[in-house]
Amino acid sequence: MKQTLRILILSFFMIHGMDSWSQSKSPYLGVQLDPQFSHFMFNQLYFNPATAGAENMTKFQIIHRTQWANYQAPFDEGGSPGQQIFTASLPLNGWKSGVGLQFLNDKLGPISNQDIALSYAYKFNLSNGSVFSVGARGGYYTRSLNYNLLRPNDLNDDLIKTGSYNESRADLGLGVFYNAGNYFVGASMMHINDKSKVSPKQLYLNAGYKYYLSDEFEIMPTILYKTDFVTNTLNGGLMFTYSDKYWLGGSYRAGDAGIIIVGVSMLENNALRLGYALDLTTNGTAAKSPTSHEILLSYSIPAPRVGGKKSIIRTPRFRH
Repeated sequence: MKQTLRILILSFFMIHGMDSWSQSKSPYLGVQLDPQFSHFMFNQLYFNPATAGAENMTKFQIIHRTQWANYQAPFDEGGSPGQQIFTASLPLNGWKSGVGLQFLNDKLGPISNQDIALSYAYKFNLSNGSVFSVGARGGYYTRSLNYNLLRPNDLNDDLIKTGSYNESRADLGLGVFYNAGNYFVGASMMHINDKSKVSPKQLYLNAGYKYYLSDEFEIMPTILYKTDFVTNTLNGGLMFTYSDKYWLGGSYRAGDAGIIIVGVSMLENNALRLGYALDLTTNGTAAKSPTSHEILLSYSIPAPRVGGKKSIIRTPRFRH
């Protein structure tokens, strides 16, 4: 166990050390932080490539988020910011690996972001039955700014542009993940090759612990910390699961919102999963609408047989 923790700590500092490149701020789009999702405990592939294939099921998932519902912005196409993310995760157990794919669409007033990324994770089966994974992500993102939606103070300013500005770049990320069965710990660094601060390097730390109250009830506290080394976000949550089918819980995003999460699993082997999250704004209420909403939909099928080995099929209760 001590050796495993030393490996995890060493891997974390290797990732952290890659934050040494110089940066210069984009004069067009400014700093673009990764959008946040309230279903972070069900959406770890989004921020850690080492979790690709970790659930031992082939899983397809989509999340739609409406930030600050009914928010009115001073743009022609203002309204509430919105995000959609699609992920696919495939375990390759015969090769001690997993792969993942994700598409992200993010709309914030005149700014829109689209990301596509492919993740790969390699798993080390340790002597105590736990699994240590290292993962890498490669992708491509596009940022767009529609100048026609801006409202300058001086409409006759010759420096005000028209049309749209687009910027596209490659995107890289690394992660590590340790799963001991009843608890897990992960660390990752996203946008490690970006020198422009359009998408600054972002460090994620994630952990959770599963405790079985009985054969029917499971409780799982989770935590997610995110920083771009200028601002920090801390999420803490507690989820109750009953009979592998129903879950109810909540979380708190420090300085931002309290969150209620509910969900149900359906169909044979609980293959279809539907979840809903309600954010209740707790800070900056004078400038924000009081609620945000998320809908999660996922479908799981047994993992393919690779290398002549039959994959273990688990229930859709969140596992690693």
